[in-house]
Amino acid sequence: MQVIDLSHTLRTDMAVYPGDETVPAIRRLSEHGDGRHQSSALVAGCHAGTHIDLPLHFKAGEPSLEAYPLEGCIGRARVFTVPQGRIPADALAGADLSGVCFVLLRTGWERHWGTSAYYRDWPWLEPGLAELLAGAGLRGVGLDSPSIDPLDGEVSHGILAAAGLINIENLANLDRLPDEDFLFAALPLKLEGAEASPVRAVALI
Repeated sequence: MQVIDLSHTLRTDMAVYPGDETVPAIRRLSEHGDGRHQSSALVAGCHAGTHIDLPLHFKAGEPSLEAYPLEGCIGRARVFTVPQGRIPADALAGADLSGVCFVLLRTGWERHWGTSAYYRDWPWLEPGLAELLAGAGLRGVGLDSPSIDPLDGEVSHGILAAAGLINIENLANLDRLPDEDFLFAALPLKLEGAEASPVRAVALI
């Protein structure tokens, strides 16, 4: 079995979504030597790096992470190459999504990761595409850009949340995925009351 890591590395002072005031920091609390061991602390927002948004992010009354069923974060997936910019409703025209749990959208935006361009004018889902995916019986939708909506937008988030889908944002290495279906997993931390979490997303081939 081949395991493909679909996650970006969390780093100290990495760029975050515009307006997010919590910049990740990995702090070394102790180092090896003189009978000591290495110990670290992490400070980060729940939406930092590769992460999932639960329906709770945009729909009140939905389960938070500690109550969300893990089977909702694992399943058969398929990747599609789509245009950059506004990803239109017909981007998946003719695709048979029966039996698929996760649709991953490969835009190529990952090439901007770590640059000032990444959080500007990224690819996002037109509401018509969100409606199509919401009606396809999926568990979630992922992509290699910061959000399924444009900056300060929430329409596509709301459509998917209303259908019970999770979003996986800031995915990496989608160009390494095969054309055939594969097992996808994006397991969140078990954070009480939270609507999102960084994940180690993987494809199992």
